[in-house]
Amino acid sequence: MNGRAERTLFLAFAFLVFAYLVLRALLVPLTHDEAATFQTYVLTGRFLPFLSHWDAGNHLLITAIGRATYLLFGAQPLAVRSFALLCFVLQAWYTWRITRSLKVAVVRWCTMAALLFTPFLIEFFALFRGYGPSLAFMLMAVYHTVRYGERGGRHQLIAALAALSLATFASLSVLVICGLLLGIIAVTVLRKYRRDALAWIAWAVLGMLPLAFAFAYGLELSERGLLYYGSEEGLVKGTLGSLATWVLGIDLPVAQVLLGVAFAVLLGWSIVDAVRKRNVILMVLATLIVGELLARWVMGTFLGVLYPQDRTAMHLVPLVVLALAFVLDGLAQAQQRWAYAALLLLGLPLHAAVKANVDRTAYWPEQAIPDEVFRLVAERQARMERPLLIAGYRQNPRAWIYGASIRDLPLNFLDDAGFPQPTCDLMIIDPDFFKRPPGFHESFAAPHGRMELLERDAPLRTIVTLDTTRFFGASNSEFVELWAPDPSTLHGKELLAEVDASITAEHDPLELRVVVEAKDAKGDPLHYDVIDIEDLRTRWHGDRLHVLRRIPAFKEPPSRVVVYLWDPQRQPYAIDRLRLIIHEVQP
Repeated sequence: MNGRAERTLFLAFAFLVFAYLVLRALLVPLTHDEAATFQTYVLTGRFLPFLSHWDAGNHLLITAIGRATYLLFGAQPLAVRSFALLCFVLQAWYTWRITRSLKVAVVRWCTMAALLFTPFLIEFFALFRGYGPSLAFMLMAVYHTVRYGERGGRHQLIAALAALSLATFASLSVLVICGLLLGIIAVTVLRKYRRDALAWIAWAVLGMLPLAFAFAYGLELSERGLLYYGSEEGLVKGTLGSLATWVLGIDLPVAQVLLGVAFAVLLGWSIVDAVRKRNVILMVLATLIVGELLARWVMGTFLGVLYPQDRTAMHLVPLVVLALAFVLDGLAQAQQRWAYAALLLLGLPLHAAVKANVDRTAYWPEQAIPDEVFRLVAERQARMERPLLIAGYRQNPRAWIYGASIRDLPLNFLDDAGFPQPTCDLMIIDPDFFKRPPGFHESFAAPHGRMELLERDAPLRTIVTLDTTRFFGASNSEFVELWAPDPSTLHGKELLAEVDASITAEHDPLELRVVVEAKDAKGDPLHYDVIDIEDLRTRWHGDRLHVLRRIPAFKEPPSRVVVYLWDPQRQPYAIDRLRLIIHEVQP
């Protein structure tokens, strides 16, 4: 196959994968992490490190660009996920450039297919998360680091440094890899270009300073206990085992041990081959893989840092694929039959094709709330005067209210307290993890089987015990109390608080919250339920807020029960009329 035909075929395959990703970005409902990041950082515009809410979910580069795409194109999933999609184009471009160094066609094509359509990894190029973009920038950084080592050139140096910094700010999970690349570049400058002052300045400004900042940010997250995702089971079972499960679909312990042995053999062979043949790219790949594993072992053993797993470890996958490819390419140049061992790499795109879908993620299928659920709930809401009380697991509320807001549906916030408790009209449930409570029947089941919409067999019965309308105009008070009854009158009663108000505010978004709180005699919390109304709508110009919140029955009389508005930023807003209705749930 000549070069032009090969390029055309590659572009066709890359385009098909990109089209699949566009469909996923458009059709797969947002997961909890995506919706929470969007609502916490993008809507508010407060995402800068050290100046915003502390959470590891704030993938700095992604939230910054997400803010820009939201302002330009709106809050629809395709707009929110657009940067990750564009990063797949970068991934494809550097897949092409790196694999051009593979001399044997069979090895080259199998490697290209494996890098372009890797199971599990491919999904993150259609999600509002930083893992996919970090892989693309990492691949770019590896390519230009190798080229700088082989040929020099300041443009190669600058491209490598920019890429490794962008990869780090897309996801801190690649910080070790990018630190190693920075070290490799420093060694190259020291050995070959030590008198190039501009090279050292670029290394410091574009590489060392950004990574030092990222390290300080990661350290602060760690000290706040926010780097909580990972495994305590070590490198083999925790890190490599999770990759075997999610990327290869292998979760048998024996098979994972065999894969670990194969991985060790490959790594040793790569090191020997790199030294013996002075192969720069194999030297870089071996250094990155060994350095990453060694650093993780040291951090896990001596510092108690959790080992990376699945999505926080998947940056190892393209590095291992490339190491295997270059080892096989060297062997195949000497003995052609080794080229056919590369066919094993086709297992990755074939597995990805078998798992292909446009309605869920592999890792969070229970968080994908289908359009049909919103349609059914909206139909039932249209027949009710009060807001429906909808129960859901704690990973569902942010995605739920995002889905309601982009559809412009006046639906209530989910109730996740004590889930799955039966005081609700409807329930969104994952049947794999929760048993369906008695008194409910299925109204809808998602095709993937991990989400059902349940409806009560008999309607929830309530009586109104209080119906009052309050006029209080403008306010910028931090707390506005709406209802604080005598707690002794609530013993054994389960109540619903309905708030109906028209709100006007200049701030976009208005960070106003509705809170239901109960405390015991010692002042400890018995119940705390808070909803952020900016999650539903960013602009409030006389728009209606109509919500229903549950106040559970308590075994012992609480010392205090209160429903109030909380304005933590003390932003001025106005409510001309606020209606509060208290419902008592009947047996």
